[in-house]
Amino acid sequence: MNQLINIFNKRKHPSIYSDEIVPTKDEITEIVKEAYPLVTSFRKAFGYKVHILGPNKERSNELFKICNGHKQSIDDTEYSKENAIQSDSMGMIHIRTAPWILIATPRVCQPNAFQSDETDGKTLWEFADYKWMNDNNRESGALEIAMFLKMIMGGALQRGYDSGYCVCFPKTTEGFYSFKKHIPNLEFIPTVIQTIGKATKYQYEHADPEKWKLNTAPNLDEIIDWNE
Repeated sequence: MNQLINIFNKRKHPSIYSDEIVPTKDEITEIVKEAYPLVTSFRKAFGYKVHILGPNKERSNELFKICNGHKQSIDDTEYSKENAIQSDSMGMIHIRTAPWILIATPRVCQPNAFQSDETDGKTLWEFADYKWMNDNNRESGALEIAMFLKMIMGGALQRGYDSGYCVCFPKTTEGFYSFKKHIPNLEFIPTVIQTIGKATKYQYEHADPEKWKLNTAPNLDEIIDWNE
């Protein structure tokens, strides 16, 4: 447990990534390969795909625009353009300079031999149904994706790199095609975006230190409900 604490205590939300210190493809491959055996999946389906996008400044900036534009449109609709904050979101600005971007989506998949033959009767394998995976597996799929990407984050942190996440982007048909323009093999609306690189600036460094002290988490007793 102490090792986990030491590794994940290094986590700070990145804002600007270095152009000079960039993980190599071999390092990213190693991180992903190490993370994969550490996670599990219901019925060994691993009903998700992770699209890995390598260093490309123009593409990273375009993906940032998709996300930031979505966030801004929500605020403009809610508060009007006159009243909404018109500035780049500090929470997702890491995408703009990210050398490595991982975009996770659902995945249609078939059962392995064990899952095919584990019972004497029939058992429904929903994971081969695109509509079911797209409409009904989003919640459980997101849980499994999160486990995998958290392990990937651990591998990045252990090597001295940084990693951030984003779930604020358009989850519509139009949004899908915005992403597909950059990911030809994309088949589903993304579930989450993860970035990896070496940060030169973190989110908290954009704020006044005194104001940042107000950015507190709830007390643990608000999150945990004991029932003994």
